[in-house]
Amino acid sequence: MNIKPTVVLSTVTTVISALLIVAHNLTYVDTSCIITPKLEDKCIALMGAGEYSIITDWTGAGYSIEKPDSISKLILKDDGTTAFEIVANGYNKGGLDLLIAMNEDGSVKGIEVVSITETPGLGTNVNDQDFLSLFGGISDKAVIVKKTPSANNEVEAVTGATYSSKGVASAVNTAISTFREMGAGNR
Repeated sequence: MNIKPTVVLSTVTTVISALLIVAHNLTYVDTSCIITPKLEDKCIALMGAGEYSIITDWTGAGYSIEKPDSISKLILKDDGTTAFEIVANGYNKGGLDLLIAMNEDGSVKGIEVVSITETPGLGTNVNDQDFLSLFGGISDKAVIVKKTPSANNEVEAVTGATYSSKGVASAVNTAISTFREMGAGNR
């Protein structure tokens, strides 16, 4: 048996793998603490023009809790307005990347979709301002219903996008509960 081709192939794949790792490490940009132009556009759409910053040390900034894993970013506007970037599961795992701004009273100010990877023509229909605006003002647990809502915290699901609708509601509930826990309105 000729062992030379196996050794050559193994050496070549090892060298290529090492080069790929080096190239990745040299070119990787960590955006976890950066407000990208796309995210800034969504912040302006929700909270108006101003200076925005990402808070990485929650307790150091005076909040009563550490950053939960369910929150991607805590964004503060220079006037004190708070927003959360939350990646939520819809029909697809992590299919909804949402920016949720909060009012001082703990109610939802508004929602913008940063990115969405839900099923085109179905789940992507939650990226509609008419649907997203229904969450505005909610300060209790948001509930998705299939029929006409009968309570202030109920929102009718988008037809054909029940999982995606529930994903938006889940993100809203995360924002509401986190805002309360961190005592943001009392900071």
